[in-house]
Amino acid sequence: MEWLAKSGIVGYVLAGISIITLAVFLERLVILHWERRRLRQGRGIMEKVTQMIRDNAGMAGSQLAELISFKLEDKIEQLSSSITFLRLSSTISPLLGLLGTVIGMIKAFKQVSEMGGMVKPAVLASGIWVALLTTAEGLIVAIAAFFMYHYLQYLVGRIGKTIAREAEVKILEYSNDPNKS
Repeated sequence: MEWLAKSGIVGYVLAGISIITLAVFLERLVILHWERRRLRQGRGIMEKVTQMIRDNAGMAGSQLAELISFKLEDKIEQLSSSITFLRLSSTISPLLGLLGTVIGMIKAFKQVSEMGGMVKPAVLASGIWVALLTTAEGLIVAIAAFFMYHYLQYLVGRIGKTIAREAEVKILEYSNDPNKS
């Protein structure tokens, strides 16, 4: 907590961003794992795909595939919601860290100018230490958010491929079913 207090307002903003980033990551992680479980059980979106196939029994397979692809795109978009905040967090955090560094350097040099040119290395080093602290904080938040974002994108991609593959199988089964209406 001492570091946070020394890094000033920028440090508190970065701490807030890191908390929100972690909350978004955990929420999406739970949702994506829940969705994967539902997929394995043939529930959720796959139930809707099956129902769409039944509801549009007279439609050609290619038209049905296009109709279902729209539904799948909506599902992937839904699963991806909030993930862009993690990308924003990984982009903005180093900039905020740099802003904190600039503010800290301004304060350090202001102290030097107020000393009338009688520079005490300890005062200058203390100001620079506080300034660089915000850079480190910004980079820590950004690196963590970057990994979180890409991991969730990977999970969404895997789920999307699974959904598409399962939907394609269902459409092929429908197209080859001699008992279809």
